[in-house]
Amino acid sequence: MLELDNREAALLRRAIDSWQQEKLITTEQAGALEKTYKVVNSDWQTLTLYIFIAAVSCALMAFGSLVLDEKWIEIIRKKFSLTDGVIALLFALLTIFLCYEGWRRNKRQPIFSFNREIFWLLPVLSIGVSVVYLGKSVRYLDGNYGIFWLLATACYGVLGITLRSRLLWIAMLLSLIPAYVKLTYYFTGDVPYFLGMNLPCRMALLGTVLVLLGWLLRQCRVYAPVQDITWSGGWLLFIISGWMISIFGNCGTWDEWQQLRQIHLLQWVVIYTLLCIGILLLGIRIKDDLLRDLGVMFLLLDLYTRYFEYLWDHTNKGLFFGVLALSFWWTGRLIEKRMRRSS
Repeated sequence: MLELDNREAALLRRAIDSWQQEKLITTEQAGALEKTYKVVNSDWQTLTLYIFIAAVSCALMAFGSLVLDEKWIEIIRKKFSLTDGVIALLFALLTIFLCYEGWRRNKRQPIFSFNREIFWLLPVLSIGVSVVYLGKSVRYLDGNYGIFWLLATACYGVLGITLRSRLLWIAMLLSLIPAYVKLTYYFTGDVPYFLGMNLPCRMALLGTVLVLLGWLLRQCRVYAPVQDITWSGGWLLFIISGWMISIFGNCGTWDEWQQLRQIHLLQWVVIYTLLCIGILLLGIRIKDDLLRDLGVMFLLLDLYTRYFEYLWDHTNKGLFFGVLALSFWWTGRLIEKRMRRSS
């Protein structure tokens, strides 16, 4: 029997009712379909998610203390006279073994589960170690760290699509950001501007590219979570970068921004506010909950930011926090209504 949570069961129940009203199935068939699934307590799924988040956090801390500290690797290297290149090769072979084992797990258990997905944390970490020691073996090509971040990005991306792993694809996106930043600084010799853009503007450009990539992936037959993660990550990076631009403009250094009057950044503020409204309306138009929620949240963040920039010294603080409390209450009320409709 199929096990569904409350939201999935409600969706299936509406579908069965709709088919029955349209005379696509009979009353007896509708009753038979109702008996093919059961509703399970979704609280266990939420608890499982929290447990696996704790497991990932502990694994990352263990990795940081054991691997990034490098003590045990250094002990092994001295004992067996290993070079950085050999260590990189050993971890690359370990990655191949872990990916093969993960592929076998996927074959045995094709349905998504947190238990299966968390396994991909191991190849994520082993790839990271392999790339780090590969870089050490060639002295990072005289400080070009971006190339090695880009190599890790490529490994995560190819494996994420091939092995249908959400975690590997998220690692790809997270590695792409420092790869992009490091390469732009390397090409300009650590100058604040790259093609006339400061760091927030460059990140907005990267966010735009990821949004376009997410849209293209949606047109292809690619693993669905890869499409959604790219689309969501691109919009999130784009809108956060836009918020930073509304604060700093295209200033390249802290001193340059300190000397700039806030009135000169007003054009960026107007553009960002219109951008948030545009994202909100786009989300409503194409029925994308993520874009709609991002538009609302960052429009509120935009208003609060403007308050701190222009009105903090001239208005009553109690009034401000009262308005802040009302806005959070209103946002929570909207979320609660949405959850009730979906349950």
